[in-house]
Amino acid sequence: MVIKGAETIAEYAIMRWAIEQGFVMENFTLTVNGNVGKLEDRHGDSITLVYDRETRTVHVEESKDEHGTHSFFRYE
Repeated sequence: MVIKGAETIAEYAIMRWAIEQGFVMENFTLTVNGNVGKLEDRHGDSITLVYDRETRTVHVEESKDEHGTHSFFRYE
Protein backbone atom coordinates (compact mmCIF):
# COMPACT_ATOMS: atom_id res chain seq x y z
CA MET A 1 0.00 0.00 0.00
CA VAL A 2 1.41 3.36 -1.02
CA ILE A 3 0.37 6.37 1.05
CA LYS A 4 1.58 9.72 -0.21
CA GLY A 5 1.46 13.13 1.39
CA ALA A 6 1.86 12.21 5.04
CA GLU A 7 4.17 14.57 6.90
CA THR A 8 4.30 12.70 10.23
CA ILE A 9 4.09 9.13 11.48
CA ALA A 10 0.76 9.98 13.16
CA GLU A 11 -0.68 11.31 9.89
CA TYR A 12 0.57 8.24 8.02
CA ALA A 13 -0.95 5.87 10.62
CA ILE A 14 -4.30 7.69 10.57
CA MET A 15 -4.41 7.67 6.76
CA ARG A 16 -3.52 3.99 6.67
CA TRP A 17 -6.20 3.17 9.25
CA ALA A 18 -8.85 5.05 7.26
CA ILE A 19 -7.92 3.29 4.02
CA GLU A 20 -7.92 -0.13 5.73
CA GLN A 21 -11.43 0.61 7.06
CA GLY A 22 -12.61 1.21 3.50
CA PHE A 23 -12.64 5.00 3.37
CA VAL A 24 -11.91 6.32 -0.12
CA MET A 25 -9.69 9.24 0.81
CA GLU A 26 -10.62 11.25 -2.29
CA ASN A 27 -14.10 11.61 -0.77
CA PHE A 28 -12.93 12.89 2.64
CA THR A 29 -10.92 15.69 4.14
CA LEU A 30 -8.32 14.72 6.72
CA THR A 31 -6.95 17.34 9.08
CA VAL A 32 -4.20 16.26 11.48
CA ASN A 33 -2.90 18.23 14.45
CA GLY A 34 -0.24 16.38 16.41
CA ASN A 35 -1.55 12.88 16.98
CA VAL A 36 -5.25 13.75 16.46
CA GLY A 37 -6.97 13.61 13.08
CA LYS A 38 -10.42 14.70 11.95
CA LEU A 39 -11.89 12.80 9.00
CA GLU A 40 -14.78 14.74 7.46
CA ASP A 41 -17.14 13.91 4.59
CA ARG A 42 -18.73 16.34 2.16
CA HIS A 43 -21.83 16.64 4.37
CA GLY A 44 -19.83 17.84 7.36
CA ASP A 45 -20.08 14.58 9.31
CA SER A 46 -16.83 13.68 10.97
CA ILE A 47 -15.00 11.30 13.27
CA THR A 48 -11.97 12.05 15.39
CA LEU A 49 -9.09 9.60 15.15
CA VAL A 50 -6.24 9.43 17.63
CA TYR A 51 -2.81 7.90 17.04
CA ASP A 52 -1.42 6.36 20.25
CA ARG A 53 2.35 6.72 20.16
CA GLU A 54 2.93 4.10 22.86
CA THR A 55 0.91 1.31 21.25
CA ARG A 56 1.36 2.58 17.67
CA THR A 57 -2.37 2.15 17.03
CA VAL A 58 -5.21 4.37 15.84
CA HIS A 59 -8.59 4.51 17.54
CA VAL A 60 -11.79 6.51 17.18
CA GLU A 61 -12.10 9.05 19.95
CA GLU A 62 -15.16 8.83 22.14
CA SER A 63 -17.47 11.80 21.83
CA LYS A 64 -20.52 13.24 23.56
CA ASP A 65 -23.70 14.23 21.77
CA GLU A 66 -25.74 17.32 22.60
CA HIS A 67 -27.39 15.43 25.49
CA GLY A 68 -24.05 14.47 27.06
CA THR A 69 -24.45 10.84 26.02
CA HIS A 70 -21.20 9.08 25.23
CA SER A 71 -20.90 7.39 21.89
CA PHE A 72 -18.06 5.71 20.11
CA PHE A 73 -17.34 3.65 17.05
CA ARG A 74 -16.07 0.11 17.27
CA TYR A 75 -14.41 -1.51 14.28
CA GLU A 76 -13.57 -5.17 14.27
